[in-house]
Amino acid sequence: MNKKDFTFILPAAGKSSRFKTKKSKIFYKYKNRILITHVIDKCLKFTKDIIIISNKQNLKELKIHLKKYKNIKFKILIQKKPRGMGHAVNIAMDKVRSKYSSVIWPDQIYLSQATIKRTIDFFIKKKSILCFPVYKKKIPYAYIVRDKSKNFKDIIQTRETNQKVKVGESDCGFFVFQSKIIRRKLKFLIKKKLIITKKNKEIDFLKSFKFLNKLGRIDTIKANSYKDTIGINYLEDLI
Repeated sequence: MNKKDFTFILPAAGKSSRFKTKKSKIFYKYKNRILITHVIDKCLKFTKDIIIISNKQNLKELKIHLKKYKNIKFKILIQKKPRGMGHAVNIAMDKVRSKYSSVIWPDQIYLSQATIKRTIDFFIKKKSILCFPVYKKKIPYAYIVRDKSKNFKDIIQTRETNQKVKVGESDCGFFVFQSKIIRRKLKFLIKKKLIITKKNKEIDFLKSFKFLNKLGRIDTIKANSYKDTIGINYLEDLI
């Protein structure tokens, strides 16, 4: 894998509403380091081309923490209003010049380097348009729906349907894709208002997957462990 072929995108402009604190969760510490730096370190194993989507409130503190990476020039883009992950990824894609891109949620501190590498290798081998790791878990926040041939069909977020499953394949907050295809299709879906969430009317990245599925292969690969699926959504997740 050529590192120049990949751009990693970290959408970090969210309100962290489930934390119920004024400070963004990306600045909370785990093992004496803030969450987002754990994720950045994982990304740097694969590329130096990293785009971070921030909001105005977080920008000053974010820049202070990024000073430790002396030889890395991060691209920091501002999402003026919290309009969802899909909107954040769309902003980033305008600056992407690499053949492939990856989105990783900035709170996926438990995602293993091994799972990231296996996903990227599998993506390149299968020539997918999109690939991401999954793992079966109880009552997943989002779960995969497959067709009769076990191929990917859709990803359902329980907050949108209120239909929970006892056990389902959960994503790991990490997605690899072909830049050109996703850039073009995402803009179209946003323009046509096809990926808007029901509750908060945000632009949802995961909602785009069922439309992307019509353009080519969407592949999944089993993550190394359940731990790969864990994101930091609540303060107690840090314990």
